[in-house]
Amino acid sequence: MGRNRYVQQKPLTPAQQGYFLTRAFPQFRMKTARSVLRCVGVLQPTPTSDRYTIEVEYKVPVRPKVRVVRPELRLAPGRSRLPHVFEGNELCLHVQGDWRPDLLISDFIMPWISAWLFFYEVWLATGEWFGGGHEPTGTKR
Repeated sequence: MGRNRYVQQKPLTPAQQGYFLTRAFPQFRMKTARSVLRCVGVLQPTPTSDRYTIEVEYKVPVRPKVRVVRPELRLAPGRSRLPHVFEGNELCLHVQGDWRPDLLISDFIMPWISAWLFFYEVWLATGEWFGGGHEPTGTKR
């Protein structure tokens, strides 16, 4: 039986999220402490892309916070700020409601990170963001 959109699913714990992340992304190192999952690893969105060290922090039920550790994100020529980031250069990966704590980070957040990195590289070359979406508003989400 499929999920009913009217029945709220039980959130996955940081330990459960870490297990599935380890299975899907063995290059990531997981650490769970005090109900917070932190994972760090390398993603390369395409074979010709740079390799990015990514940090994901997750605490139920707040959306995972994602940032690029290395290399430092640069600005496209003529641009004064990075596109689709929150305060502190935390990546803006989706609009509110696209992700819920009963979904797997490995199945949703990780592909969104790769897509963001791909469009970031295109933005570096062109100065235009072709990844769609909306710029985050306010200081934090």
